[in-house]
Amino acid sequence: IGDVIMIIPAVQALKKKYPKAKITLICNPTTLELASYLDIADEYIPFKAPWTDWSWNYIKWIKAKSFAKKLSKRNFDLAFDFKGDFRNNWLLWIITPKISFGYDTTGGRYLLSHAYTMNDKIHQTKRAIELVSKVGCHHQVKKIQHKNNYTGAIVFHAGATDKRRSWPVKHWEELADLILPDYPLTIVNTFDSIELIDLLKKRKPGIDIFNGSLVEFTKWLKGQTCLIAPDSMAGHIAAFVGIPVISIFGSQPPELTRPIGKNAKVVLPEKTCMHKRSHWRLCYHCMESISPNRVFSELKNTLPKK
Repeated sequence: IGDVIMIIPAVQALKKKYPKAKITLICNPTTLELASYLDIADEYIPFKAPWTDWSWNYIKWIKAKSFAKKLSKRNFDLAFDFKGDFRNNWLLWIITPKISFGYDTTGGRYLLSHAYTMNDKIHQTKRAIELVSKVGCHHQVKKIQHKNNYTGAIVFHAGATDKRRSWPVKHWEELADLILPDYPLTIVNTFDSIELIDLLKKRKPGIDIFNGSLVEFTKWLKGQTCLIAPDSMAGHIAAFVGIPVISIFGSQPPELTRPIGKNAKVVLPEKTCMHKRSHWRLCYHCMESISPNRVFSELKNTLPKK
């Protein structure tokens, strides 16, 4: 979901360059409703790639190939993949657009008509804009109207796609204790927040819980004071709708995927990662090292002044 938010400026540049063209977005089914609500493209096609959830089932890969074969009958003129993933390049190759653009970070240069070396030192949004610039699309950053919502709540979104980018429940609980005397607090009900909600409900029965779809969450979020979340889609949505956001990052470099916005702040570990870890980029121990007091201090510095 965050990936889709980050390519919006690139798609806007395509729309401006080719106003009469029909733009089709192939995206994960969970993103479909939100992408449509945000009016990113003209058409949306859901596709659950077997490689996004590490499902190596042979039948799923055959279905992925069949999906691409059907799309090949559409005779697309231009196609872009912004991720630099060999498997995505393979999908584009089967779709057979007249011209295809992408990055060859993990290989597959021969699968694209126009392959480029990715600059992995710049933000994902800038990389997407850089790719569409190859067809003369240039984006001027649209200034988001920042909202100072004094009557909204501080929002916790504890959800993360990977345990190694999650913040410990005990830290969320302690941060709630720091916030609640002075600010209203709402927790977004996700799979990752079930334990936290149960803990806080027992101690603070009046605490607010948000339940709703992605579109409902996006609409509701516009009226809130600030969002606190790990490196995940919620931070990108908050920055997109213009409210302050505090993103908690571990060992992963924030300059590549952080939410973009004037009031988007990042809290990092105080020390460089030296932990033994199972992922080249993510580290749960680094997330754990970030104290609730540090996040609360950033919150006080971020909140709009009345």
